[in-house]
Amino acid sequence: MTKKKVLLTGASGSMGGEAFKELLRRKDNYDIVLLLLPNKREKSIFTKYEGSDGIKIVWGDLRNPDDVLQAVDGVDHVLHAAAFIAPAADKNPALCRAINEGAAQNIVAAIKKQPDNGNYVRFVGVGSVAEYGDRLPPYHMVKVGDPLKPSVGDFYATTKIQAEKTVVESGIRYWAWMRQTYIAIPNTVSLMDPIMFHQPLNTHIELITPRDAGYGLVQTLEAPDDFYGRVYNMSGGPSCRVVYIDYLEHMMKLFGVGDYRKVMSPNWFATRNFHCCWYEDSWVLNDYLGHWRDSLEDHYKQVVEATSWYIKLSARLAPYVLKRAFVRMMADPLKWIKSNDEDKIKAFFGSKEVWECIGGWGDYVKQLYEEEAHTDDYASMEVREIARLRGGEFLSDSADDEDEKLRFRCGFGHEWECSSRLVKAGHWCPECAPPPWNYDELAKVDTLLAKYYYCNHDKEEEHKVEYLWCPNEA
Repeated sequence: MTKKKVLLTGASGSMGGEAFKELLRRKDNYDIVLLLLPNKREKSIFTKYEGSDGIKIVWGDLRNPDDVLQAVDGVDHVLHAAAFIAPAADKNPALCRAINEGAAQNIVAAIKKQPDNGNYVRFVGVGSVAEYGDRLPPYHMVKVGDPLKPSVGDFYATTKIQAEKTVVESGIRYWAWMRQTYIAIPNTVSLMDPIMFHQPLNTHIELITPRDAGYGLVQTLEAPDDFYGRVYNMSGGPSCRVVYIDYLEHMMKLFGVGDYRKVMSPNWFATRNFHCCWYEDSWVLNDYLGHWRDSLEDHYKQVVEATSWYIKLSARLAPYVLKRAFVRMMADPLKWIKSNDEDKIKAFFGSKEVWECIGGWGDYVKQLYEEEAHTDDYASMEVREIARLRGGEFLSDSADDEDEKLRFRCGFGHEWECSSRLVKAGHWCPECAPPPWNYDELAKVDTLLAKYYYCNHDKEEEHKVEYLWCPNEA
């Protein structure tokens, strides 16, 4: 039997690393190609595989079209898990665009240079839950087709949206895109980052373990042809649902911190402008891949196994010592308030006055684990109706072919062409799409965006942002 050849990108990451392990378990069926940066870290991990039967390593860069073409040549499948992720991505927009958008463009171009225009190559790309942006209660249940609304300053999300657009509109015969949820890495360092305070305490999370994420990606190799040509939401399923305040409480206990309320305060955490949600339609992907294996409890067990004794020991410092460490190193909202950083205060709280009104733990009421009755399925609507809901117009005569380029006009008069697939996946006007972030103006004409925006924004707000973090265009 002739083995299929699979290119995997991002093999040194959390999802890609587990996908590589799974591919090794299937070496009897697949030959493996890896595209890896020739840096010290990746050399130390993967050099031992050079020369191994059924494994080819291309030392190169996803930003380099020639390196990508060398990796794609002769493969049957491309599993694209590589990405430049937040929070580093938000501080270097230029590099973020070059990696996340550029890689997708280079892979698509390389596939099209294969025989028969690459019509036999199966491509699967990985997006992010961050594409949906802030989806707090009562709109914490999300479906493919909901409007894409990346949070202010989230360049990672905007570049993933652009990469997704590149793939959907590529003309490739076999493609699929999976909007990946939070991959819950079972190590303490992954949680202990300032970004932990950017998340509202009532954020709903439907996480996935790295093991299931990687397994699911490799399972696409066995998927039937009707799997392709669609965007999916990927997560660990309903058994992996949690609200952030409960997740935080449980994790702090596992790390040995004890009662988190003694070392943190509610006003250390943002009240909006993050992402994560519960997926109402994550079962669709699981029906194809069968990747729902681990539960939230399994994740907690993995954390216990991965947490070193010295981490637990250091976590048992006196509460005031831990509190001081958190304030100095990680509690970003306190720094924004102290420096009067108006853009970040507006984005994550609305105003300094809102922040000042946040009470103590005794005043904080946990959100109940109640699912929203999500009645709208935008992905199944006619594009003419979607355009109307978004305050615009459908200008073409018909929309019979999903790949046909159709013409639209947004509420501000911008016109463009794209497929109905793209609009039904939640995309809209490319000229209005962030950056810059100008949702206060957009929501006045886009009633679909307004539905999800005004649940935690006032109609009188005015906030247009080009860069929220420190841009580095080098």
